[in-house]
Amino acid sequence: MLFLIPLVILIALIVAIDHIYFSDVTPKDTSSKTEVHQKGNENNATQKYLDRYIKK
Repeated sequence: MLFLIPLVILIALIVAIDHIYFSDVTPKDTSSKTEVHQKGNENNATQKYLDRYIKK
């Protein structure tokens, strides 16, 4: 029974270090979504400007 205590402590230490240092495993993909949305808004604004300019 006494030999299990160091084993449990070692496993708890490994899990704690893994959780602290490697918590963000998945990449965050926020920049590409905003770039696509921003390009769409720029194209839409350009098209609206051209439509107004051509109509006048």
